[in-house]
Amino acid sequence: MTAAARKEELKNLLERLNSGQAAEEVKKEAQELIESISAKELSEAEQELINEGLDEKELRHLCTAHIEAMAEELKELKTNVPVGHPLSTLIAEHEEILKILDRLDQVNSEIQTLESYDAENPVFEELKELGAKLLDTEKHHTREEETLFPEVDKSGVTGPTRIMRMEHDDLWPHKEKISELAEKAGEIDFDKFKKELKEHTEYVVVTLRDHIFKENNILYPTAKDVIEESKWEEIKAQSDQIGYCGFTPEAEINN
Repeated sequence: MTAAARKEELKNLLERLNSGQAAEEVKKEAQELIESISAKELSEAEQELINEGLDEKELRHLCTAHIEAMAEELKELKTNVPVGHPLSTLIAEHEEILKILDRLDQVNSEIQTLESYDAENPVFEELKELGAKLLDTEKHHTREEETLFPEVDKSGVTGPTRIMRMEHDDLWPHKEKISELAEKAGEIDFDKFKKELKEHTEYVVVTLRDHIFKENNILYPTAKDVIEESKWEEIKAQSDQIGYCGFTPEAEINN
């Protein structure tokens, strides 16, 4: 099957999945096809659907087969970019952000078991630290939006970047709210505090984990395919200018 034929078949499957035809046989069909298609071809097929009028929000909820089948792309990408390359840095930051999310999930679970606020309980100080780290992830998103995304867009593949920008915008108020709750934990009715913390934490943990998965396995491999080698030095210089997160590995910054 030619690349063009694969893309046409994938577009058809995506349309069927997004119209609610998520029966097991359709998912299985999608899994088999996605395993034979590159991240670039996948992004191009999604772009054509958007150009034809599909609401890009629909592409945020593709079946898990779409994501799982892309997992090998990340392994291959990591072996093909040196430490200090903008993509290597973004992937390394994702690994740190996932650790932050794991800890945030645990801290929220621990707080949900408490009956009252206790300033002496270290869990509340840790929540403050995690809230600050969540706000610090904005430097990561800014570098993506100002250096990486425009170069991907120039190739004509704008679907993935538009979806990622939309998710960045959706995540920000929830991250801000977690930080605000952490700072004011002792001043708020404790039941209200727990309810709001649970709501915002669950949103951020689920959405940001999924977001990272899509960037690692779809957007970044696509970027590696469509951005000219000569451009990466410029992207690195622009990234240095914007700055890095407090948790960005030193080796990535200094290479």
